[in-house]
Amino acid sequence: MRGVFNFIVLVLFAGVITTGCSTSNKKTSKNSLTIWESYNDEEHGVFMAIVDSFEKKTNIKINVQRIPFNGMEQKLLTALASRTNPDIARVDYAFVATLAMKKAAVPIDDSIADKLKNELVKAAFYSNYLNGKFYGIPDQTNCLALFYNKEIFKNKGIKSPPSTWDEFIKIGQKITNEKKGIYAFGMHNSLWWTFPFLYAYGAKFVSPDMKRCLLDSKEAIEGFSLKVDLYRKYHIEAGAWQSGAVPPEMGFQNKKYAMIFNGPWAVKTLKASGIDFGVSLIPSGPNGSATTVGGTNMVILNDEKKDIAEKFLLYLTSPEVQAMWADKLFQIPVNKNAEKYMKNKSPIIKVFMEQMKYAVPRPPIPDYSEIEQIFNGEMALALSGKKSPEKAMKDATERVNKEILKGE
Repeated sequence: MRGVFNFIVLVLFAGVITTGCSTSNKKTSKNSLTIWESYNDEEHGVFMAIVDSFEKKTNIKINVQRIPFNGMEQKLLTALASRTNPDIARVDYAFVATLAMKKAAVPIDDSIADKLKNELVKAAFYSNYLNGKFYGIPDQTNCLALFYNKEIFKNKGIKSPPSTWDEFIKIGQKITNEKKGIYAFGMHNSLWWTFPFLYAYGAKFVSPDMKRCLLDSKEAIEGFSLKVDLYRKYHIEAGAWQSGAVPPEMGFQNKKYAMIFNGPWAVKTLKASGIDFGVSLIPSGPNGSATTVGGTNMVILNDEKKDIAEKFLLYLTSPEVQAMWADKLFQIPVNKNAEKYMKNKSPIIKVFMEQMKYAVPRPPIPDYSEIEQIFNGEMALALSGKKSPEKAMKDATERVNKEILKGE
């Protein structure tokens, strides 16, 4: 039944918005905004303080509605089909392309986009870029960096984290003790978590026109081969990617894995656990250090409220506001100029801000989740030894191009 419901909603959605940008309830005041957001409780509290400050400065009334993150996309599709959508919604990076392609998202004014190009973290802002326009503004961004256990490093006489993948392997062999269940590294399997390996070798995800996946390239195969080798050849990875295994985060907390990839969202929990850990840049490959990008964007869904919606989003992403956001939540500010206003000068946040300089924007592909599923399955076959890394990447790329992107 759920599949039938989804189909009906998508049909209604397509029919309603192919004639132009969606409009929300006409009864709302022209000097007010309705925003759907999906922050956690701590983030919501900070966001409401920002909203309150904006209302006092502008006399623009904002109605904030909290929506569960996992239910946001379906609820938006339904609201757009019935013309009861909000003026602004906070959505995952990957969903922006869907809204843009269906002409539901209102493109950001070119003059504002030109201004923000120089102010916002490039990898985050360009996740909204499609067909020459920006269809959203990032409210939250994150990336992966290398977390390492300082106690394990010290006990093994290792003075600093690895700066290259060659150093990573040497350190890993020194740390790993399979008999004791101690491993240098614990990793995830998914494509998103694999991008740092691929980008470190100079791989490109898709063609500029987004009609072809390019992960069957020599660079992509070399990057993925390194990841497979950490487990199968060098035996310094714990097999944490396998179903039923101790996941990377748990293994790191239990001091079974000396290093993992993780993001700024993990810092508070690890600090509270009492683990002596550090964070450094992901080791460099032939193309340098690299990381992937996550986070969310604010999209405008009502053309009639575009001016005041853009005014709010400019306020939300201003240096002073982003500095406050970063200080209170221990997160990466989306505005590069926020650092001079930040009171929290944590070395860890500085590492993440530096790592973001090597982040590669995730192209706004409407069917990104389906691409993930195809690659995840093929990569698991390579990690388990059932396919070579080269065949896995080529087979996954071929399927994506044939079944999803359908480029010539």
